This record gives sequence, C-alpha cells and structure tokens, in this order.
Amino acid sequence: MSDLERNLEDLFLSDSRSRRIENVTIKPARSSWLGGAAFIGAVAVAVIAVVVAVNTLRPSSGQVATVPSASPTPTPTATVTPTSTATASPTPSPTQTGLYTSQTYKFSVVLPPPYRPSTRAINGAVTPQRGQVAFTARTEADEASIDTSGCHTVCPLWQGVAYVIINTGTGSQTPRQYYDSQGGSVSQVIEDTTVDGRTAIKVTNGVPFPMQFIIKDGDRIVVVAYQIYPPENGMAMPAGATKEKLDAILASFKFLP
Repeated sequence: MSDLERNLEDLFLSDSRSRRIENVTIKPARSSWLGGAAFIGAVAVAVIAVVVAVNTLRPSSGQVATVPSASPTPTPTATVTPTSTATASPTPSPTQTGLYTSQTYKFSVVLPPPYRPSTRAINGAVTPQRGQVAFTARTEADEASIDTSGCHTVCPLWQGVAYVIINTGTGSQTPRQYYDSQGGSVSQVIEDTTVDGRTAIKVTNGVPFPMQFIIKDGDRIVVVAYQIYPPENGMAMPAGATKEKLDAILASFKFLP
C-alpha cells in the first residue's frame, strides 16, 4: 500500500462514524516525471560505471597484452667439423733432358746434345774389375766409318769423348794412390776435392786424360774424365763436341742410391 492510500484510509477512518462511504475509487498512482528521470539517471550511472571498469581493465591502445613466455631454450649451433684438405700427390718431376743413368754402375750424368752413350769409343780393356761407359757426339755411322786398327794409345775415335771408369775391389786405396799407379805428367796439377760428397782429387793435364776426377766410393775408385787431343795431333773434334759440353758432363756426375 502506498503512503497516499494509507493517508486517505486514515482520513476516512477517522470520519467513519459520521460519514459512510459506500464506494471509493482510487486511481493508480502515476510516477511523476522526476521519478522517471531518476530511474534513467540511475541506469546511466550504472552503464558509465561498467564502461569505466572495462576501460580500466583493458590495456591502453599503446600497450599490447603479452603473456609471459618461458625463456627460449638456446638452440645449439651446429658445429661444422672442417674436413681435411686433400693433399694432392706430388707430380713426379719430368725426366731431365739428356739424363743418363746406369743401374749397373749406380751413377748418372746429363748429356747435352748431340752426346749419347757409345760402345765403340771404349778406351782400354773392360773386365769384371774395370767397367766403363763412354759418351760421344758422333753418330753411329760416323763412328763406324773410323779406322781403329792403329788405336793403342791415341785414336781419333776417342777425340771429344767423356768417360766413366769404375774400378772395383780397390780396398783402402786412395784416389792419389790410384792415380800414381797410372804414371804421371810433368805438367799435371792435382787438387783435393769432393764429388757428390765423396773424397776425390781433380787432375788437370795428367795421364791418360787432360781432365779427370778420381773418386773414392767405398771399395771402388771411379774415374770421371774426358779426352781432348791437342791440335798438333791432327784430330779434329767431332761435330757438336766442345770442351764446354764435356766440362758440363763431368760437373753433372752423381751417384745413385
């Protein structure tokens, strides 16, 4: 019951003894415009409160809500094991032009053209104790055309020829002792030297060669020499032969392992 109704009831009850009311019609109370405005204002306040709460909880436009993530696990860096660089096999050195090797007597020399090994120009006997290799500038046909019937101590076939003579079984004989056993010359010059690491002597203007190296190699005595006869002998040097080439052959002499 509203206050208005209650007031009216009290009014009429107080006067009920003097007045009898057969019928009372009460119109429904209408809300005034102030009540409606108050209701609308309350709703508006509630809406504003909700908006403020939502805006308070929502991050500002300049911020991005982020969920804390676990610390990233470091990814192991793949270690590249360096592969060994393939080492190219050394290319064998080309055979030196003119290189001559003797596996029988274990030596080598370099022959300038037109020098070549010769079996005709051998000087002296060849025996198991005395081996020999000769090198000439003559062609095979030129050698074959030379008369060697009178060749005992001097021969045109030997002119301009280089020699390697190998004497085996010499024991403790020294290069000087070996040379002394061959005789001698009044104009000879003997010098101590080494050849390819071996003890040796160099004999100039000696016998039987104008230039020779006499080398001690173990129980061997090796003679490396060349023959050039003086002009008065009337023996011309063969084509292509020179003293310079002969000196180069002697200088190139090496022992094989």
